[in-house]
Amino acid sequence: MKLLDSYLIKEIIFPFIFGIAAFTSIIAGSTLIFQLVSQAMKYGFGVLSTIQLFIYKLPAVISLTLPMALLLATILVIGRLSSDLEILALRSAGVGMFRIMIPILSVGLAISLGNILFNESVVPRANYYAEVLLNNLKKTNISIRENVNLTQYDDKGFPLRIINVREVNEKTLQDITIAEYESGRLARVIRAEYGNWDAIGGWVFNNGVMHVLLEQSSQDLMVIHFEKEIINLSLNLLDFTTRKQSHDEMNARELMAFIQKEALLGKNVNEMLIQYYLKFALPFACLIFTMIGAAISFQPHRRSSAMGMGLSIIIILGYYIIYSFGLVLGINSIIPPLIAAWIPNIIVGTFSLYLLNRVSNQ
Repeated sequence: MKLLDSYLIKEIIFPFIFGIAAFTSIIAGSTLIFQLVSQAMKYGFGVLSTIQLFIYKLPAVISLTLPMALLLATILVIGRLSSDLEILALRSAGVGMFRIMIPILSVGLAISLGNILFNESVVPRANYYAEVLLNNLKKTNISIRENVNLTQYDDKGFPLRIINVREVNEKTLQDITIAEYESGRLARVIRAEYGNWDAIGGWVFNNGVMHVLLEQSSQDLMVIHFEKEIINLSLNLLDFTTRKQSHDEMNARELMAFIQKEALLGKNVNEMLIQYYLKFALPFACLIFTMIGAAISFQPHRRSSAMGMGLSIIIILGYYIIYSFGLVLGINSIIPPLIAAWIPNIIVGTFSLYLLNRVSNQ
């Protein structure tokens, strides 16, 4: 049986590498290269910079093509084994269908786990370096935002605080304005010349004034001038002064930390939670594509390479149609974010198990 496992694993390696090359070329050629050439012409950077950007963006494309490549490899390998009657010979020798599937599914599982690690370690850094390089080529400063504007909401969706910071100089907030609300009603306006973070007391604002609107009348104000005032803020404003990284530039741990900070502002984090779960669901599609590829390929008739490629494209389109519907349902809070991210894997995986069980009982 070890000989059978080794044989099947070796058979799937070359089609898998061919699939990576084929699908990466298709995706990179149809979208990535055209986009980079357009940006190079628009902003006037050279060929070497364009090549460097292409290299930085390539890991994300490869991560996307790994499940597709496994699907194509599985269809081609099992199709060839079926057409050459090797599957029939194995089953005649008493080797069950699921036993034949073990090495193939093991490859799919191993690639899934490897793809998760690849997405966590390589892809976010490559995407970040690509964005930094592109902004540098555009002559755009992305290190500090001179104007920080935040709106924090309460549980009922009413504004809780509106915060504006004109600039940050060595972790000191300059020219701070905070409008605080109670049940949607403006209660206080605080202005301070500068502020610093105190690890024990919280935010310390200096040289400022506080306007308090009295509840008895919307026209009555109490004005308090202060040289030093401790402000109870649950937010670390310095976290919002640097350029926000996109979801593709963060690994799962960083994205979850970002989601928790956004939740403190009272924002709807459903879409971000979906992106978090997709960091595991999409790489795991390697195993799912291996299963569906095997399920439709265990047939005793010949399949050409062209038919295998065409069948792979049809399955990929079906998977991403389900994926798109899941995103829509999740973003609109119709289904939980976890289900929205995993629903294509659940549907395609369940259908694959049904087909495999049906084939094995024939």
